[in-house]
Amino acid sequence: MAGKIKIVQKGPSGTVQYAEGLFKKNICEFYFEMGGGDIIATIWFPAEDKWDAKYPWASGRQKEIVESVAKEVQRTQAPSSTIKWEKDRFHLVSG
Repeated sequence: MAGKIKIVQKGPSGTVQYAEGLFKKNICEFYFEMGGGDIIATIWFPAEDKWDAKYPWASGRQKEIVESVAKEVQRTQAPSSTIKWEKDRFHLVSG
């Protein structure tokens, strides 16, 4: 099921929320910070070995959800950026 993505900004940081469901919302919430230099922003998420415990309703779907979030944040916030991946975060980097 495709989720909805919402960015909640609080100054130079905040959260990116991924939500599924009509009546009972299932939400993943990822912390972000604006970057410096070539890094536009960094978004953290639970590493694969911790994902299922934190989000049991999305068990086994870490890659699917995080890639969806990354693509949508890139599309709406920094379309000319490149996504750089790490184990528990991704960066939007100036193209």
